[in-house]
Amino acid sequence: MAEARPALAPGRWRWAGAVAGVVLAVASWGSGALPRLNTGVLWPGVAWWTPKGGSPLLATVAVLAMGLLVLAWWRLRDADVSVRWWWVTIALWFAPLVGAMPLYSRDLYSYAAQGLLWDQGLSPYDHVVRELDSPWRASTAPTWLDSPTPYGPVWLLLARAVASVSGELWVALLLLRLLAVAGVVVMAWAVPDVARRIGWSPVRALWLGVAVPLVGAHFVGGAHNDALMVAAALGGLALALRGRFVLACVVVALGAMVKVTAVIALPFVVILWARHVATARAPGTDGTAYARWGDVVRAGALTVLCSGVPLALGGVVTGLGFSWLNPTGTPGKNEQWTSLPTSIGIAVGAVGHLLGHDAWRDTGIAVARAVGLVVLALLLALVWLAALKPADTRGLAAEDAAAEPLLRPVRGIAWAMLAVVVLAPVFLGWYYLWALPFFAVSLGVLWQERLERPLAVVASVVCFATLPEGYSLGLTTTAVGVPVALVVLVLLLRRGLRTARRTDWRHLLDLDRPLVRR
Repeated sequence: MAEARPALAPGRWRWAGAVAGVVLAVASWGSGALPRLNTGVLWPGVAWWTPKGGSPLLATVAVLAMGLLVLAWWRLRDADVSVRWWWVTIALWFAPLVGAMPLYSRDLYSYAAQGLLWDQGLSPYDHVVRELDSPWRASTAPTWLDSPTPYGPVWLLLARAVASVSGELWVALLLLRLLAVAGVVVMAWAVPDVARRIGWSPVRALWLGVAVPLVGAHFVGGAHNDALMVAAALGGLALALRGRFVLACVVVALGAMVKVTAVIALPFVVILWARHVATARAPGTDGTAYARWGDVVRAGALTVLCSGVPLALGGVVTGLGFSWLNPTGTPGKNEQWTSLPTSIGIAVGAVGHLLGHDAWRDTGIAVARAVGLVVLALLLALVWLAALKPADTRGLAAEDAAAEPLLRPVRGIAWAMLAVVVLAPVFLGWYYLWALPFFAVSLGVLWQERLERPLAVVASVVCFATLPEGYSLGLTTTAVGVPVALVVLVLLLRRGLRTARRTDWRHLLDLDRPLVRR
């Protein structure tokens, strides 16, 4: 079947996005995270340079370039094009950012410094960048100077290898960015592949999950190692859908040894594996048979074995141990309203300040974050159980109902990742990309009309939540953001109560009944 030829209008917006990518890359050399730390926030403006460091004018240009890229992306939402057309477009948009200064974060400098720290014989779990004997230390953000690394042994091996072959800092930054680009390439393959295998549009999935400018901003421009973590989870999912469950578990485990968040995908691999076992027992169901608890226990044991072995080897062979399985609270030191639990704690602190109890703020944040983690654990269990049980398909077309058994575990990963993002002690822009690609591949007819636009709107807003040099606007918008977060909390509680009323609690563990009735 011949691929659809893009119309003239899609072609124009493709090139508009390409121009925006080039302009953003050029502007980054005066507005991005430069090797020498600025002494103040680099706000957009019209001055060519500021004594504090950086170019306000180029910061303005960078913001406008991102605006054009987001506009081009939206205009191509319903374009009648092919997956290959989107692959070329993504390359045109994001490839210029390979030559950019680090954008929207200084984490790339800390990656290099932590890799060099280990190369000098000091474990990044027991030592900090301030102890580094290298000029690279001066480019590291203050947050990471005195904090152990939260990353896993696979990432530290890669960072150490980069540091060992890089005589200059810029070489290390480029090599680390190429690792992130490799993650984006895997995502660009896995997203349409997974979507196609579970009956969803690979083109729409690619638009929302990879072509979104947030990927260019944070996975290419910022070169966050989250790109490798998300790529491993998606790649493992693609392998699981092929029936290659052992390799899928190993790949996800490797992603977890970059950033432990990837383990969220493993319980849902258990569901796919259990259904594979159920299908073998009941041939002719095309991989969509629902499992029994015996199948789930068997698949769970196999998943623990196949992922646990590489996880254990990662800690033993590298000699780094297993502290990375419980990451340090370093990101949690960042108190911004963009994290829902932290916002609640800030609100408690504001009330305490009015009443003359300023200590309420720290206590409120600590308690809200602890409660958030408890709620998160409960939500993850319910999301997994909902994915394991059948959907209420009343009112759905036969074709759409038939796709639900495979869609639900994948969509479950999306909801689980989103729960982690919403209830985490800190929200940073690229965290949204933990969930977005999984939603992109699994919306299906049931959720596409409800969720695609809101998900895309949030992704667009997050593109502007951080200044090009890495300063988060969440630090200066507390007075507006906290009330917004409290409204969101009320809406979530209201939605949660409605869902609870429709939940079949009496048959919670019956695998032949839907968890929630439509």
